[in-house]
Amino acid sequence: MQLTVPTSKDGFLLDKYSKYAQVKRAGQPVISFPVKVTEIPQAAAGLALSLIDYDAVPRTGFPFIHWLAANLPTESIAEDFSSTFKGPQGINSWSSRFYDQDDQYVISHYAGPMLPDKPHRYTLTVYALRRPMNIANRFFYNDFRDELVDNVLAKASLVIKARAFK
Repeated sequence: MQLTVPTSKDGFLLDKYSKYAQVKRAGQPVISFPVKVTEIPQAAAGLALSLIDYDAVPRTGFPFIHWLAANLPTESIAEDFSSTFKGPQGINSWSSRFYDQDDQYVISHYAGPMLPDKPHRYTLTVYALRRPMNIANRFFYNDFRDELVDNVLAKASLVIKARAFK
């Protein structure tokens, strides 16, 4: 599989999907970026995705989960997909006891990059599934990983840079 995400001329995620977004909820960017997915295996029953910031570890002590979604259709993912998708989406790291975020929408949908200190790299991984995941909305990452066991036909990852300052 191949993944494509729109970026600026200098290779960063477009500002409208991250820290400099005009559309925010509870201070967080909530318009998810489009993902073009090609070369999906014909036998795929659906897709799943994760968006994780491993560069957050030195600052937070853990990789920061920005978006989890399961049982996506086997086609490209449109802009703002997270707000319109009726299938299961997982809990992101804003739910951590280390943050004061209490907006249930924000912690269970796409929450874009909000870099405090320097550019970060975000790992987007899309999985082609053998069968739909048996997972409820507002699932946790460990449940997501359990559902991937023996359920992945193919996967692709893309590292996306996001800017901290304009």
